Amino acid sequence: MKRIVPLAAILCLTGGVFACSDRDDDVVQAPAPGAAPVALPKQKADAAASNAALAFNMTRDQLEDADLYSRANVDLGDVETLVLDASGALTHLVVELEGPGDMKVLVPVADVSPIDRNGDRDLVTDLTPGQLQALPAWTPPVR
Repeated sequence: MKRIVPLAAILCLTGGVFACSDRDDDVVQAPAPGAAPVALPKQKADAAASNAALAFNMTRDQLEDADLYSRANVDLGDVETLVLDASGALTHLVVELEGPGDMKVLVPVADVSPIDRNGDRDLVTDLTPGQLQALPAWTPPVR
């Protein structure tokens, strides 16, 4: 029994570290056009992401967990990462598209709007699956 407790503690601590490190990938900043994205420090990411989410009348968790739907109610993908400009304004959402290959693309925030789906806050777009696939592919931050 004594061996189980330390193992459980290690697993909990490791799980916490993984959760924290995953959170760093949720908000990135591209410092200049065409530059590689940079993961933001937690405090800056929290403030910026919270402000960005408010623009959609959503909480940060709702925005980061949102699904992207077409106007015809077809699930197009899931929000993975928020992309901010140098001033901290939300410019793009990284969406993992439904379908083969788990393709991730940069979707301009101007092309999405919030929608309430049976009590869930999600996003809707007029972009077609083909138009989404033609958007720039997402390149994760360099670590």
